Amino acid sequence: MARTTLARANATIYAWSAWGAWSPCSRTCGGGVSVQERQCLPRAPARSRKRRKLSRSTELARRARSAVKPVADPDCPGLGRRYHECNTAPCPGPPRDPRAEQCAIYDRRPFRGHFYTWVPYVDGDSPCTLNCRPRGQQFYASLALVADGTPCTRPGFRAICVQGTLKDHSHSPDGKAIGHDRRAISCRTNG
Repeated sequence: MARTTLARANATIYAWSAWGAWSPCSRTCGGGVSVQERQCLPRAPARSRKRRKLSRSTELARRARSAVKPVADPDCPGLGRRYHECNTAPCPGPPRDPRAEQCAIYDRRPFRGHFYTWVPYVDGDSPCTLNCRPRGQQFYASLALVADGTPCTRPGFRAICVQGTLKDHSHSPDGKAIGHDRRAISCRTNG
């Protein structure tokens, strides 16, 4: 019994840090995404108050030296990242297709030894992959993930891509908080 109690007393306990600042918006207009992160950090086991005060500065220095990834840890319940839609006002000028703009970036890059003019190719099974087809050709290529904030390919569907995952924000009270991932929703063009 004493051995189990000792093991628990020396076990590392994890807790979330405070939320960091919101990142800059991924787009200047037309809907982008801002990200806020927090870290799952180890906390020292419970000790006497006097010892905790003495070791606090040492503990803070140790944490600063050991880079902890800002990812969710099973010992920290909840999310390590949260997202918010930003700069939702339409861009000035005629409406632009964000996927067409992203494909066009590859027009000046060689692909398998040739230069192509790329146009979007929508694949309902991969809504957050930038699939582009060379104009006049019968193939497409998956060139990258779409930029954060790129909307779902189905008209009127309130979901956007964030870090390669489709996120739904249609049920958010303000319509701007982003949360649910693709497991709960579908973005197929055929419904």
